[in-house]
Amino acid sequence: MPHPQPGARSGSEPVRRVTEATRHGPIPLRVHPEWARAFPWVVQGTTVRAGGEARDRDRDRAARTGAGERPTAGADGGTDADADFGLFTGAPAGEVMKRWECLAEDTGCGSMVHARQVHGRAVTLHEATPPGLLLVPPCDGHATHQPGTLLAVSVADCVPVFVVAPRARAVMLLHAGWRGVAGGILEAGLAMLERDFGTHAREAHMHMGPAICGRCYEVGREVHEALGLPRPASPGQPVDLRRVLVDRALFAGADPAHLTTSTFCTRCADAPFFSHRGGDAGRQIAVLGITPDDFGSPGGEWLDDHRRERNRQPVEDR
Repeated sequence: MPHPQPGARSGSEPVRRVTEATRHGPIPLRVHPEWARAFPWVVQGTTVRAGGEARDRDRDRAARTGAGERPTAGADGGTDADADFGLFTGAPAGEVMKRWECLAEDTGCGSMVHARQVHGRAVTLHEATPPGLLLVPPCDGHATHQPGTLLAVSVADCVPVFVVAPRARAVMLLHAGWRGVAGGILEAGLAMLERDFGTHAREAHMHMGPAICGRCYEVGREVHEALGLPRPASPGQPVDLRRVLVDRALFAGADPAHLTTSTFCTRCADAPFFSHRGGDAGRQIAVLGITPDDFGSPGGEWLDDHRRERNRQPVEDR
């Protein structure tokens, strides 16, 4: 698939920007609020640093009352303990696995798939998956139409690309760093979407999630060139990787009305996310899956709300 010409789009943002809402629970997630309403059969979101959402609430409360901030409990029960989901970062394996298990229980997805990420363009299609956490051969993307299978990629500045194909009732999740974008992971994912799910890019809904922004991501000239962008006059010029992905999606025929980008930057001050460039060793995970129809869980009120919304929809719109 050919790439868009360098500088083919300029000026204002070509698609809408969306601020992810907080889905509270044992493992807090930042979720796409429009998708939560439009696709009640989808589980979607990005984990945050433990205590990140609680610290936001503490800060707001302190501003209103004049009281100092107090430590808050993290997702693993510790005080302000960062909720690192990295399986390949050297974090304590027992603590990390507890978080994965808690997330699986909270979402009702009995199967989770993940892989060591290599900044390539390989996307793995998952049909039937066994219960528990499945680590597949190295790749940077996953796709499925199986209910109860939760796709996961780890991120800490790279772009999580969420893709939903409503007519095929399928989902895809990509890990897009600059090398993967330059190598064509988005194009590879869209090709799989059409080949295996019969869904063209124009039918897909895509969201470029929390990632480092175009002001914070300073890179060398070779990165600009690899991405098909004009060579900058001086080194260290920033790149907006989400904008590059949007341009490529539009070039592939995506509907601008079905494309959104997150307002969050992982690197900017007070972001509730890990940032590799910010010196963090931890990783959040982006997740995307299809909710099992028979899932019921105490504390799963957000899924109950989704089911009620789904039941209100005409059958042809599901």
